[in-house]
Amino acid sequence: MIATIARKEFLEIVRDGRFKWTAALMVLLLVTALLAGWQRFNSYSQIQATAQGSTNTQWLKQGDKNPHTAAHYGNYAFKPLGPLAFFDSGIVNYAGTAVFMEAHKQNFAIARPATDTSAVARFGELNGAMILQVLLPLLIIFLGFTAFSGERETGTLRQLMSMGVSRGSLLWGKAAGIAAAVLLVVLPCLAVGALALAATGLQTAGGGIWTRVALIGGAYLGYAAVFLFLTLAVSAWAKTARTALMALVGFWAFTAFIMPKTAAEVSRLVEPSPAFGTFMAEMKEHQKRGIDGISPRIKLAQYRGELFRKYGVSRVQDLPVYWTAVSMQKLEELDHPVFEQHYNAVRDEYARQLRLQDRLGLLAPLLPLRSISMTLAGTDLIQHNRFMAETEVFRRNMVLKMNTYLSQAAANLNGVNSATNYMIANEDVFAIVPPFRYEPPALRDVIASQAGNFTLLAGWLLATIVLALVAVKRMSLERN
Repeated sequence: MIATIARKEFLEIVRDGRFKWTAALMVLLLVTALLAGWQRFNSYSQIQATAQGSTNTQWLKQGDKNPHTAAHYGNYAFKPLGPLAFFDSGIVNYAGTAVFMEAHKQNFAIARPATDTSAVARFGELNGAMILQVLLPLLIIFLGFTAFSGERETGTLRQLMSMGVSRGSLLWGKAAGIAAAVLLVVLPCLAVGALALAATGLQTAGGGIWTRVALIGGAYLGYAAVFLFLTLAVSAWAKTARTALMALVGFWAFTAFIMPKTAAEVSRLVEPSPAFGTFMAEMKEHQKRGIDGISPRIKLAQYRGELFRKYGVSRVQDLPVYWTAVSMQKLEELDHPVFEQHYNAVRDEYARQLRLQDRLGLLAPLLPLRSISMTLAGTDLIQHNRFMAETEVFRRNMVLKMNTYLSQAAANLNGVNSATNYMIANEDVFAIVPPFRYEPPALRDVIASQAGNFTLLAGWLLATIVLALVAVKRMSLERN
């Protein structure tokens, strides 16, 4: 009986002229979004690879100079993206894609594509994730809002019940029929997406590309099912199809447009983060006074005294180590805890904002889905922060290698701390700093970070199924 009802529902939908133009529009938008995302990803990947190769060459070919000066010359790291970024670009356009790494400074990411786009473009980039998150629920609503209310108005609902069809069979049959019609629209588009994914070479951040695809697919399937059962519940509850449509479109607008913005604003109000200028001013002031209130210059003088006592000398000129290199590395290391305290504080603020937004997913199923989608695509804030952390590890290692070489090379000269010593390094020395390589998080860690959002989405699905069962059980068969 369920299969018969599903077949009837499916045929009625696909024979409706409204379905044809709605499906055509949906296919056009989704295919366009997927292909546009693929083109952007390919363009970005080519630029990223070229830029990273170029900056690596510039580092090696910067010309002979003092090693510490080379550390100030610095290096760039350009953020690589996994191929699923073509489907969901997440925060890539807003978080920055390049970091300049230099001695004595920890910098924020720069090169934000959103700054080069119009205000309209910044409203929402056209990609596959956006289409499925916003327009797929609307398609389901348009296909299913008359499922019960429409048949009640025409009198066919009572006829079905009089033929011995159970309410449960009617619910599951209609759900299957509408789902089949939706899949008829979406599956060909997803095939295009799979081809686009294959064309990227299937190299993704953290590996497990097909596991990621399966999990993203499952999340979007669950999200679609939430709207499917909610649509059926409202259709069974509403007295007229018009009422059902108005209620469903209202909820769709609430979850697709109102809640994402509201969640972001609420999280910023509850967990405010400092302005950039304030952050930089406070950090520079903290650097001057030291992590524990003792000036780095005082600590440096204390360290020099320790070296004097260690080597039994009273002048820098008599030290067996190159004081210039040693002191610059010491000052660098004194800044590390200051950087960590301030940058970690900002990251913690953003993490609390994200957790609050995730909790607001109790009010809108789009919020947990959005987090799951971005995270599995490798375009979320957590993975951006990992990239930033790895650039800082690289920066510190670069400075340490240059200062260490400077110290060791000078130690081989007569009069290691004489005024005439000025070490010059060449390409062979610069080559001891390896090119920057980003190591993405393990897939298991990525999945674990979204356990709460998967639970929320599953809760939404269970709640809407129960709501649909209750609504169908109690629905009136009489026309109003």
